[in-house]
Amino acid sequence: MSSPRVTICIPHWQVQDYMRLCLRSIRKHSDNYDVEVIVVDNGSKDESLDYLRGLDWIRLIERPEEVHTNWPKNVFTAWNLGLKEATGEYYVTMHSDVFLKRDDWLDPFLREIQKSDEIAATGAWKLVMENPLYAWQKQVVGYASGRIKQLVGLKKEIKWKQGHYPRDYCAMYRRDALLKHDMTFLPIYGQGGGYSIAKQIWDAGYQMGMFSVREMDRVLYHVAHGTAAVAPEKKLNHSRAQKKVERKVEDLFQEKWIHKLAADDSLDANRRAA
Repeated sequence: MSSPRVTICIPHWQVQDYMRLCLRSIRKHSDNYDVEVIVVDNGSKDESLDYLRGLDWIRLIERPEEVHTNWPKNVFTAWNLGLKEATGEYYVTMHSDVFLKRDDWLDPFLREIQKSDEIAATGAWKLVMENPLYAWQKQVVGYASGRIKQLVGLKKEIKWKQGHYPRDYCAMYRRDALLKHDMTFLPIYGQGGGYSIAKQIWDAGYQMGMFSVREMDRVLYHVAHGTAAVAPEKKLNHSRAQKKVERKVEDLFQEKWIHKLAADDSLDANRRAA
């Protein structure tokens, strides 16, 4: 049975150090799949754009009118654009600070989304553990407040679990379902990206097939806010968080598998002959 076509869409703005490693990791670990890669550049003005233009195994969409101050909106519109341009049956949103580690990296996504035609999204989720006392207080206060709102007709029933949706740094979607219902990654429920699209998927009657963050971590590495470490314009507001991500990136770039990716220029060349 042949592998279904999967389109990966990655927004980009002036982070060549990340994008080179991200794309090389995709190239290195995707021989088992029919993969199309779309990079949407949001107005880069440095040498990173020349690098992307030199890769003829990706589809580069340039948006020179975009500016970095339009972040994160231009990330969401980049994914919207990629969704329309894609040719894959499945559509993967990805961040430039995601680096693949294994040749079977797509297997968990395909396994879950192919379980049923009613599943329109898949990816990893994680529940944050709360202090038990705080959780109890919130439950009691929340229940009392909810009962009051319910009695006066102000409370709306929430039928989906907000913590159980694919994180958009690497999430897979059933492309025809998103197009059929004209879904968007732009904020329409207060948040954009993975949250917004997941709520629309739920409202349209589809399901989500989730797998553990541990399984996700087995096949890829996500820096999380990684661009803040290499792009001064995207520094985090809190100095402690900024130092933490800088240390994380510094440690990552010392890893042997990262060194191998950085040294393997052949992964930038045309597709190898079958």
